[in-house]
This record gives sequence, C-alpha cells and structure tokens, in this order.
Amino acid sequence: MDITSLIITFVGIIIILALYIISRISRSKLPQEKAVRLPNLKNEDGTKFTSVLDDIPARDGYTPTVKSSPQKMAPNTTAAEANETPPSSQKNTGSQQPILFISANDEAGLDGNLVAKVFKKNGLVFGEFDVYHYLVNIEDEAEKASLFRIANGVAPWTLSKEDLHNKKLAGLSIVLVTPCKIDKSEAVKTFVAISHKISLEVDGVLKNNQQQVFTPKDESLLINSL
Repeated sequence: MDITSLIITFVGIIIILALYIISRISRSKLPQEKAVRLPNLKNEDGTKFTSVLDDIPARDGYTPTVKSSPQKMAPNTTAAEANETPPSSQKNTGSQQPILFISANDEAGLDGNLVAKVFKKNGLVFGEFDVYHYLVNIEDEAEKASLFRIANGVAPWTLSKEDLHNKKLAGLSIVLVTPCKIDKSEAVKTFVAISHKISLEVDGVLKNNQQQVFTPKDESLLINSL
C-alpha cells in the first residue's frame, strides 16, 4: 500500500471519529425524556385511585371504573363509572335508581345556554341539590313532587347558572325519584318521554344506564325494575 492510500485511510478514520463525536455532543444537548409517574390520589374514604382520563360521561361509556363508598365518590368519577346515581339524586331505597344519560352529538359537548332554555321549555325547575326537577301533581297533596331530576354529568353534579351560562357540558344524568309518587308505568313513560324530548332539543342522544342508545326494550325493563 503506497503512502497516498495510507493517508486517505487515516483521513477517513479521522472523519468517522469526528462525526461520531459530533453526534454524541448534539444528542447530549437534546431535552432528556423523563419518566412520567401518574399521581396516586385518594378519595374521601382513603381508597387509592389514579385518574388518567378527563371526566367525559355519557359520551363513550368506556372510561375506567373507580370504586368508591356508597355515598362518597372520587373527584373524577362519573355516575356511570361508579354504577350509581349522583349523590345529590340518591336515596337509600335498597336498589339502584333508574338513570338515563344524555350525551352530546357534538364532541365539544352540550351547549349550556341551550340546555337552560330547553329545561324551561319542558317545565323543569331549578331546585333542591342545585339540579333541575320535573314536578308532578300528587293526588290529595297540595304540593307537587319531583318525578325525576336532571344533574350535570360530572361532579359536583350541579346545574346552576354558573354551570350552564356559556359553558359546554360533557353530558346530563337523569334520575327517576323512587319510590314513585304516581303509578310506576305512568312515571316511567313520562320519565322516558320528557328525557327523549330534551335529548333531541339539545342535540344529544338518550342512553340507558350502560350508556348504550336507549331502546323501547329498555323502557320495559325500567318498568319491571320498579
């Protein structure tokens, strides 16, 4: 091998080493990827849980289940996730209350301003627990009673003016008050009819307690469950 070939080989090795050193220096200046640890949170009774998703009830129905005590729920837990009704609508009846959901067709959520107008149009009134109530006349009673309540789909469940004005709602939870103050068949028919009407008028979809599209079969199951 002549001297020229040796020089070319040596220069080539030097260039390769230089490129390697430059690449190492450049890589060291890049932001280092840090391991992200999910925070360990606790609900009110001390049970650990980890919230990794936004609270989007009545939209997909596949958010993680978070267990909680009967009257205490984790901050980022929906009624559907815990398989129970919102605390503000829950009574100790010994069985799960009938509950429906309204989810938004638009991914942005339900228009709070429109929701307020639709509630008023359909005779719902704002009241106890800071949620809306559909009132019915009870025979031999002077005052009307709440047949069902409509709450926000996310904790703390309230639907005050501040919760609705210029706001987007992930969904609505509709809870039939049990035991029914009127004939159960009539109660369920009114519960379903008004809920369905509201869902259409707010551009939403009415769903059962499993967050599947509500069907006539679901209505029969509701009546039989009371």
